[in-house]
Amino acid sequence: MSPRIVLPSELAEWAASSGGQMFCAAARDRVAKGGKLERPLRLSMTARQRAELIDLFGSHAVIGDRVNLIRADAALLTSRYGMSLRMLLIAVGGPLITNRGRKRYAAIMKRQRVQAERAEVLAVLDASPQLAEERGLLAALPPDDTRRLPPPGSRTSTGHWDTYASALRAAAEWYGAAARAWKCSERELATRALGGSKKWTDASKIAFAAVLGIPFDRAVYTTDTGLRMTGPAAWHRQGRLVADLAQAEPFIEIPGRAAADHGYLDLQATGVLLIENQETFEAISTRTTVPIEWLCIWTGGFASHALVHFLRQRVPGHVPIAAWTDLDPPGVKIIKDLAEKSARTIEPVAMDAWLYAAGSKLIEEPDELQNWHNQAVELSAADGTFCPDLVTAIINSGGQRCEQEGLHEHVLPSLHQRLRELLRPISSGHQIPG
Repeated sequence: MSPRIVLPSELAEWAASSGGQMFCAAARDRVAKGGKLERPLRLSMTARQRAELIDLFGSHAVIGDRVNLIRADAALLTSRYGMSLRMLLIAVGGPLITNRGRKRYAAIMKRQRVQAERAEVLAVLDASPQLAEERGLLAALPPDDTRRLPPPGSRTSTGHWDTYASALRAAAEWYGAAARAWKCSERELATRALGGSKKWTDASKIAFAAVLGIPFDRAVYTTDTGLRMTGPAAWHRQGRLVADLAQAEPFIEIPGRAAADHGYLDLQATGVLLIENQETFEAISTRTTVPIEWLCIWTGGFASHALVHFLRQRVPGHVPIAAWTDLDPPGVKIIKDLAEKSARTIEPVAMDAWLYAAGSKLIEEPDELQNWHNQAVELSAADGTFCPDLVTAIINSGGQRCEQEGLHEHVLPSLHQRLRELLRPISSGHQIPG
């Protein structure tokens, strides 16, 4: 850290004057932005401020509304104070870092960070002979290449550094466990290699499996995700009835991936309704007639892999899928994610702008509201915007959110009819009884 520059009392008094403050701020801004001293500094000065500048730099440096900075610097150096203009600015405003210097510092820090990240991965790979080729590719990257990118030719087949690093860390841990004749579970491996049981991403799983050359679910033990359902459907496996969802009171939970991959699902539902919150799910199950005709599924608040797989494998293309979520950006994103990942059309229901206006809004801090507002703006700018009128209403309200639970009185009595109306435009001829 540079030693603090102490100004003589007379010079400190000048720097505190109106003219001194104005000049130091403007000159500091010029130097910080990389401006040249050769170019005069133009200032809008009062007569008093101009007199204060002439008092320090002389009339040969202050000409009209301009200050010749080279002359001002020379005047300071030859004065009894014996300091440069830069020293004056640092003494008044603290360390002075130019934009060029700031960029140079940032580049140095980035280089060090990239080199440290590579060194950490190289150290992990040292213990795995099976990954010697990957280690060689990483070690061959030029030291002056500061891009956070995997080396060309990696079996991870990804262009994202974090995905690449996670996949190789997991692979190194996997080979170590295999040498001990131990097969890890999915979360066990993530805890050991990635620093947390929930650190996996879809991309890192794919990259990890590519490094090993075997499917992810064969490399580790995976767990299924339970899906809570109710409605006209029954799951049969090995010739036996496993679950009769129509008899569920108020629901039954079945393993999502197993129900999608094994046995037979006798789906007699008119459609599938996805519900975000559990209280709303149970309210629909026990207080409406929807489950008589619709298979109702609780999403658990996100687009789980099991639910996506179930929708793809067990819901025929002619069976419509609808969704009712919270009237907020996360709720819209759930529908968007499920639609994109399942490659199915999902129709929002009870996600209208007028319902949003009628609902009770959450009381939140200004920074939280700004966050939801920003998310709504991002959703409105995305291609194929879901619930455009609702998203616009959220933006106009400043980001206020409306939960499902506060809309039960407005929605539950008419939900079944809403779903029937949702089906009218469908051209498949799929009819609703009654």
